Formats: sequence, C-alpha cells, structure tokens
Amino acid sequence: MSHKFSHSTSTLIMKVYISGALTGIQEIESLKKLYCDIGQICTDKGLEPYIPHLHTDPVSHADVTPQEVFKQDKGQTISSDLVIAYVDYPSLGVGMEIAYAEVYNIPVIMLYRKGNKISRFPRGIHNLIAEIEFCSYEDALTQLASALQDFLQRSLGKTKN
Repeated sequence: MSHKFSHSTSTLIMKVYISGALTGIQEIESLKKLYCDIGQICTDKGLEPYIPHLHTDPVSHADVTPQEVFKQDKGQTISSDLVIAYVDYPSLGVGMEIAYAEVYNIPVIMLYRKGNKISRFPRGIHNLIAEIEFCSYEDALTQLASALQDFLQRSLGKTKN
C-alpha cells in the first residue's frame, strides 16, 4: 500500500481510485453524480478519492490525449490503496483498472445493480474484498460506507501490528 503521510495531521492518508464507465453510457450524468457521491463517502471516512471524470472526462476534457489519459489514470490506479469499481456497464477501461489493481495487489470493492450478470473473471480476483449488489444508488452508498469502515478497520489493524 502506498500511504501518504500528512505531517500537519500526523495521520496516514489512504488513496482511493473510483473506477466506472464514462463512454457510451445513456445515463452518464446520473453515473457521474454517483461517482462523486462515492468520492464524498470516501472523503467522509478520511480517505482521498480520485474521480477520473473530474480530470480526464471524454467530453469536458476532450483535448486530453488517449496517451495522457492512460498515463494519468494508470498512475492514479497503481498508487491507490483501494479501488472502488462500478461494474454495471461493460468497460475496457474499468477492466484494465481492475487488472492493474490485481497485479499490484490493491484491494478492490465492486458495485453493481442486483440482477445484473457480471463476468465471473473480474469477480474472481484474489484481492476483491467486497462485492456490493444494490437495489438503488442509496442502497449502494449505504453498503459502501459499511464496506469502507470494514476496510479501514482491517487496514488500521495491519499498521498497528
């Protein structure tokens, strides 16, 4: 894990990469709001979220080259302490981010709507620490807050030992 140390607060700052589809999605504005809500829950828990569409959105940051997007998002993914992946929509980018998390042994939390068929391949990674099936975005956020609390307790237990 690549914790940053904050000298002003004398605490570890854990980084969270929030992965989710951005291209070819009908309801993209509601998804972007969900990604930001996930980021807010992370912030509320004392974590530092990175929300890709705020930096490399395919529409509002169309001038960012594919190479720059790859470099930035890969760098943010592999320097994170946790990846939260919204996997309701097939996305090559999300799949790559999950794969990088697996290669770098970064814990992953996956979220998807109850009843959606999600590929078993990403669900089978060794570093998947929570799989959240939800009925509504509110339900997803409630379950995520609980999963983040569990993650923090486990992480703090590791640093104390």
